[in-house]
Amino acid sequence: MDYAIYRTRRGAMKILTSYYRLLLQFHQRNTGRFTKFFSLLIGTIFFLVILPIILFLLSAWFGISWTLPPLVTDFLAVSSILVGLVVLCWATYSQLTRGGGTPAPNAPTQHLVITGPYRYSRNPIEFGALWYYFGVGVWFGSLFHGLICLLFGWIVGSVYHKFVEERELLLRFGHEYETYRNQTPFLIPKWPRK
Repeated sequence: MDYAIYRTRRGAMKILTSYYRLLLQFHQRNTGRFTKFFSLLIGTIFFLVILPIILFLLSAWFGISWTLPPLVTDFLAVSSILVGLVVLCWATYSQLTRGGGTPAPNAPTQHLVITGPYRYSRNPIEFGALWYYFGVGVWFGSLFHGLICLLFGWIVGSVYHKFVEERELLLRFGHEYETYRNQTPFLIPKWPRK
């Protein structure tokens, strides 16, 4: 039994190591406008259409619904979606203009972005996406669906960012990222000290 666990961990580490090498190769090359545009288009379709559908279907599987008055539901859904989209657009714009890249792994930033929304949180894209997923869940289902979409999105996003992306950023930016990581919260924005 212990040997099987060891082999599984070893296999996972090999896969992660190969993935990090691939990400570092993407970082070392210059990507053109077409690659950046295409990466953003694919990411938008996946994270704003396909993933919310998957999250909503997972939440619907529970068969529970917490209905609110229609006016409250509409306000909660629309305001959450708008907040999420504003944060997502701001973070993506910051990566394009300040970092010279995109959130997509195949067209990454060439510089560490620590301004804009990244001044308040290391993962503003996840933060914005969670608002968006919550709003979509409420809009197409109920408060329960929104909370389940938020919970699943938070778990998947945080696991990826904590165990994959942070290590990759540390490999790419070294001490600069380590300093930034120690000074900036992981997900929930915090007003920076002067």
